[in-house]
Amino acid sequence: MNLPEGGSSVAYGPKAAAALAELAVFDERTLGEIVEHTFARVRHCGPVADILDRLSGEEFAHLQGRLVEYLALLLEPELDFTRHAEHARRVGSVHALVGLGPQWLAHAYSVVEEQIAERLADLPIERSARIERALHQRILLDIREQAESYGTVGRSLTATITQIDRGISSAANLADLIRGAFEAMSSIEGLLAGMFLRSDSTGELQVEATFGLGRRYHEAMELGEIPKIHIAANRPAGRGPGGRAWRSAEIVVAHAWMTGEDRTPWRSTSGELGFRSGAAIPLLDESGRTIALLMLYSNYPGFFASNRIEKFLIHLQLVLGREVARRIRSPIVPMIESAGYRRLLDMQSVAVLYQPIVELRDSTLVKVEALARLIDERGEMIPAQRFLPALGESDLLQLFETVLRTACRDCTMLERAGLRTNIAVNIPAPALADLRYREVLFAILSENNLAPERLTLEMLETPEDVADLTRHEQLIAQLQSEGIEIEQDDLGSAHSSLVRLDRYPFDGVKIDQALVEGTQQHPQRALEFILHLTRLAHALDIPVTVEGLENRGTIEAATILGADRGQGYGIARPMPAADLLRWHADFQHEIDPHTPQTALGAMAGFLLWDLQLAELARWPNMLAEFTRGDSVIERYRRKHAATDARLESLLARTRAEAGHGANHERYRRAREEVMKELHEHWTSRE
Repeated sequence: MNLPEGGSSVAYGPKAAAALAELAVFDERTLGEIVEHTFARVRHCGPVADILDRLSGEEFAHLQGRLVEYLALLLEPELDFTRHAEHARRVGSVHALVGLGPQWLAHAYSVVEEQIAERLADLPIERSARIERALHQRILLDIREQAESYGTVGRSLTATITQIDRGISSAANLADLIRGAFEAMSSIEGLLAGMFLRSDSTGELQVEATFGLGRRYHEAMELGEIPKIHIAANRPAGRGPGGRAWRSAEIVVAHAWMTGEDRTPWRSTSGELGFRSGAAIPLLDESGRTIALLMLYSNYPGFFASNRIEKFLIHLQLVLGREVARRIRSPIVPMIESAGYRRLLDMQSVAVLYQPIVELRDSTLVKVEALARLIDERGEMIPAQRFLPALGESDLLQLFETVLRTACRDCTMLERAGLRTNIAVNIPAPALADLRYREVLFAILSENNLAPERLTLEMLETPEDVADLTRHEQLIAQLQSEGIEIEQDDLGSAHSSLVRLDRYPFDGVKIDQALVEGTQQHPQRALEFILHLTRLAHALDIPVTVEGLENRGTIEAATILGADRGQGYGIARPMPAADLLRWHADFQHEIDPHTPQTALGAMAGFLLWDLQLAELARWPNMLAEFTRGDSVIERYRRKHAATDARLESLLARTRAEAGHGANHERYRRAREEVMKELHEHWTSRE
């Protein structure tokens, strides 16, 4: 820093020391009076009043004592510039963090100089002028060094925002997104702690990530020392800043954390940890609904009051809210659980099970999907849907390597035992652009002498932007040129999976098992989804696998609707590699798509019949012949529901009304009655 001309010699050095030595009569009591009088003069001015009003009596007394010490430092005869600048910058950082601007600092110092000048009134003018000149130069330098800290704090905050924004684009999942943001925020001076929370089904907010002292605060919640934050207003734990922010969808700031009654349930632990102010930032979806909460805590009262911090909080709400909303499908994984899962992964406590995928028409084994399980301390297996959301980018790579190496080894073992099959392994979409995955992939295939054609990579559903789509399209083509098949997992689970289907040259797609699960409550709607997604994929010449086939009805329906392959408990449960040999020897799969044995299969057949009816609308002669012909649903009724007079009557009525065309109102009503009757058959009799 460049000092004012002559400032160094006037403020420091022998002459300054000699001049200021005359202030040795200013004892601690005198300095205390000067500080007290200065506070009395400035405490009602602008932000100074707000800052002081946030302090408890004890904190105010402590502040006065610290300022007496600092004033004594300024008056110290032997003070040099280096030591002064170091102290000034430290104090300047504090002032910047609590929102006290340089203009108010200058005003306070002018009052201090007036007080000292009054106490020097009895000295000769020349002597008092030398003292005042040396002190004034030190004060000017003090203000300048403190102002430098203002800029440093501002630049640090800008750097943090930049780091968060950059991390968003590279975050593989929700866990990485929040960890990256918290890593950036942990460098902000004055920010002691943070927590990321989401509401469980009871309205209790579960902590999924922390930084700083947030871990200890979370531990206190888990131990019952303080309550977990709640979203309900009728509970004490829901009346604090967190609960109010969740309900209002607006940022709530507590400038004086220890003084508000609504913070009473958390006061004991937060006081021990040094929390003096807090902010609750609700993260919102596109409709403005709160989906997650950030809680931040500072050891400075009023830390969140400054204009720059207020803008920082708004930025966090906007950018993190948007990205969390994109990834909100991830289930809640409390922090203690996620730490346990990562520990098991590091310990290589991983098992790989295999679930067969078969051709629905002839029961041929196509491949087996390798499914990871963590093994806990009791020897129990933890399914992937529980632990995957807790894993970050490096964890996912470690898991992929473990699963692929085990699957390739087991594939070779099975072939030696007489069962030659291909394998499928899940991979996050962003991993396709990660060279580490490609290096691991080809290294493991080479180690096991396994041809790339034996491997299918199932791309998991993740949010993507246009740039991702273009980049992944090229990388998929590269992998396929090596012989590896790429398959879209969970088709129909989100909009992005349909966009991918349009952009990527997939070797296969898998219809999300959640759609198949819908056959229990809304079978017609679930079957229509499967029908139209299958037709869409087939129009692009892509084979279709239906997941979640739990029973004969779903297997039969998927077969009738034209799916190529099936996977699910109704075919085989996931099993160790050694059990695949016995399963393959015993497996039988007899499905006649022309004569269904289940009501769900009959519903699938009736949907196809209805679709064909609509397509024949332009050919009346063919329409009449079609409605007189035998149908899948008639064959089901004759073989399995011959005594159901109502179904027989409804089918006769539907056939009669079908001559008017598929869009005729009377036919549509008759069609719905048939579906309701078959729904009754499916839910109550099978």
